[in-house]
Amino acid sequence: MNQSLETLHTGIIVSAKKGYPILLSGSIVFFLFTFLPFLFPMNIVYLIWIFGLGIIFPLGLVLSKLLGINLLTNTNPLGTLGGIIAASQAFYIPVFIIVYQHIPEYLPFTIGLLGGSHFLGYVWIYKSKAYLFVTLGVCLSSFIIGGFFINHAFTLVPLAISLVYAISVLQALREINNN
Repeated sequence: MNQSLETLHTGIIVSAKKGYPILLSGSIVFFLFTFLPFLFPMNIVYLIWIFGLGIIFPLGLVLSKLLGINLLTNTNPLGTLGGIIAASQAFYIPVFIIVYQHIPEYLPFTIGLLGGSHFLGYVWIYKSKAYLFVTLGVCLSSFIIGGFFINHAFTLVPLAISLVYAISVLQALREINNN
């Protein structure tokens, strides 16, 4: 049975609750990243930035289960599209590794810009300004802080990203409640 695009949008918005558990997970993880330079030597912090980001999606799934939200819908093609958009980040890992090898100070800049940009497709999938905010907020804060205040990038960029994600969660919840 063919469903209209509007029906598909509504279905994914309702079942996945605009995917806000992933944003919540990102907010938690990046908040924790803020404290890494105070706990570990920088060569370890660099590696945690590259590989520790892999915890965001599984933590988001756990949070979605706890909240009774179905993030992994396989009956809606827009859910499949969302998965494809999310999976595209795997292609960023070689970029992160090369940055780590040559200019590790730019990891917050690079990870923030690339990671933040992947949310742009969710603006359309979820019909959500929260995802436009997270895209622009993460990219701009990573660019400005990570590009021009490099000495503070490993504390200020994750703090900024955490705040942007948290605000996006609140914005997504407001959008859900207004529909």
